[in-house]
Amino acid sequence: MTEETKATIDEAAAGNGSVEFSDIAAEKVREFLAGHEQAQGKPLRIYVQGGPAGYDYGFTFEDKREDDNVIPQEGFDLVVDGYSLDLLAGSTVDFEETLTGGGFVVNNPNVPDPMSDPLYARVKGLIDDQINPGLGMHGGFVTLLDVKEGTVYVKLGGGCQGCGMVDVTLKQGIERLLKEEIPEIDRVLDTTDHAAGENPYYQQ
Repeated sequence: MTEETKATIDEAAAGNGSVEFSDIAAEKVREFLAGHEQAQGKPLRIYVQGGPAGYDYGFTFEDKREDDNVIPQEGFDLVVDGYSLDLLAGSTVDFEETLTGGGFVVNNPNVPDPMSDPLYARVKGLIDDQINPGLGMHGGFVTLLDVKEGTVYVKLGGGCQGCGMVDVTLKQGIERLLKEEIPEIDRVLDTTDHAAGENPYYQQ
């Protein structure tokens, strides 16, 4: 592939608006570049990787690869591999401030609806109808992230986050009920950061 042909492909990718950073997200990237000499002169890469919550996204500053698509942003170049570009087409990247400093949020219209999976829908229905009402009486709740190969990925919140009895709740409550009602389920995996909870009984 000649450099001229490659440049034409890059320009086409840039012109279709495949991935666009919001003003605040672009500003955060420029701020990072200004303060980190090792990243200066390198494009920002965004890529899609698998994860229990569906599409996960990675960001890193690194040199452009031969088959990357280059999508110029305001003040920096974005590079995306072909696989990720197909999954990110039409996406926008924003930045949301949080108590811990904030981070990038990808608004991706291509993320599949998990409810189209019958097993996911059954687990979600059981959590919504039977598990969360009981947890809610104690100020807690569970959020279903994904169901994959017999494993249910969940995140606990409210009074359940950081609770000293979380293992009992997970194994004797949530997991037991799910496995009894849905034989396809082998285990429940808790992805919660319990050290960040507000419950005073949690000991790190």
